[in-house]
Amino acid sequence: MSETPQPDQDKPDQVTPDHPEPDQHGSDQPGSDQPGSDQPGSEAPGSVAPGSVAPGSVAPGSVDPRTGEDLSWKSTPVAIVLLDRPAPDHREVSELLAEIFEGSYEVDPGTDDDPATGVYIEDATVVVTPLDGPVADGEASRYTENLAVWNGGEGVVDTHRSQIVVAAFRLGPVGDDGEPGEPEYLDPRLDTLRCELAVTTVTAALTALPGAIAVSVGGAATTLPAGPYRDLVTGNPLPVPALVGVRAGIQSETTSCVYTSGLGRFGRLDLERLDVAGPPGAAFGQMCDLVAYSLGSGTVFQPGQALEVGGPQPLLTSVETSPFTGQQVLRLTPG
Repeated sequence: MSETPQPDQDKPDQVTPDHPEPDQHGSDQPGSDQPGSDQPGSEAPGSVAPGSVAPGSVAPGSVDPRTGEDLSWKSTPVAIVLLDRPAPDHREVSELLAEIFEGSYEVDPGTDDDPATGVYIEDATVVVTPLDGPVADGEASRYTENLAVWNGGEGVVDTHRSQIVVAAFRLGPVGDDGEPGEPEYLDPRLDTLRCELAVTTVTAALTALPGAIAVSVGGAATTLPAGPYRDLVTGNPLPVPALVGVRAGIQSETTSCVYTSGLGRFGRLDLERLDVAGPPGAAFGQMCDLVAYSLGSGTVFQPGQALEVGGPQPLLTSVETSPFTGQQVLRLTPG
């Protein structure tokens, strides 16, 4: 439906974490005015060695076994706030969100029978569910690997005792029951971006809760400290490292490398650069610029393109197998 859902609508069921055919839109000349190297997390990381599979691989079950299509864009957008204390009750969560979003977004408080709190952002319904207990299987801790923003402090993630699951759903046209189906009324990549941004808005607000230490985004294979995550979201219209995993590191004495994880959720191949002349921080910033341009303009980079990025040479795109994740990616090579 086109109007913002009202609080008397039923919220979707609580969500607990388990863990396309691209179109070409717009120009293929990324600009340099997108958020990038000024985003938190752009400090020079350490070494990232090709050949070691990092946590950016495609989630199991997200590839069509018949066609090989990456189906992760059909997944529900989810982020998880990690806390170092028992989970807050629905009253604490609802009161915080109502205070932060007063005059901006409608908040539907949870109850003792249904503790999930709903936040209505345009036509997205964001459901907030506190859960006592840590994220299973150490997943949140694994997703801190090779992220410079932690600066050696990632061990704090292992101390989390509870989580708040934040998930977004979009109510479609009148008569749509919210069940997944053929999204003929809206480009699914745009649908995903709108819902993912709604999740970041609510998740950033929840980092104000006492004891919030980190945010884990399974679809991006990334876990960020709570404070830098909040700064990213509040300071950038497209907070790339909060939406997509971006990892950069030293490849040799004079070169660096950088790759992304999670772009499949937006109907795009992940991006990768190897043997980049210069420090990892610069490679990180340029990759953030490219991702922000692609998502913000609706441009889907295609194999065989030459991307003008303001350097002496364009970047040529080709489909390759990533040495980091073992997945097919779009590699960018000067040429």
